[in-house]
Amino acid sequence: MKKISIVAVLGVMISASGFAASGDGMNNNTSNNGVTVVSVEEVRNMADNAPVVVRGYMVRQNGENSYIFQDSTGTINLEIDDADWGGLTVTPNDYVEVWGAVDRNGMSVMEIDVSAIKKI
Repeated sequence: MKKISIVAVLGVMISASGFAASGDGMNNNTSNNGVTVVSVEEVRNMADNAPVVVRGYMVRQNGENSYIFQDSTGTINLEIDDADWGGLTVTPNDYVEVWGAVDRNGMSVMEIDVSAIKKI
């Protein structure tokens, strides 16, 4: 999996802002930075490398840097590198906001490659 640099994180955050401005009218939830929050179901229909912000719960760890994320519409894998945690500790009871990019393999969404995470 690709390592994300600080420049890449900033790029995703800036791109996410532009993505939210275009809006599809399907989800009126917004993050603290004004970016539209999408559901796991919506993520499954997005293009590879599309910036996303999702809210929900990290149900369990699924591997060294792999986690299962769940919202009211379903589950998806998250890939979170050690550096992207920023010292945060998360339990399955913590409601979190996750910033990242869609990682597709052909027609199916494999995971969200996470660039930032915070408890909300």
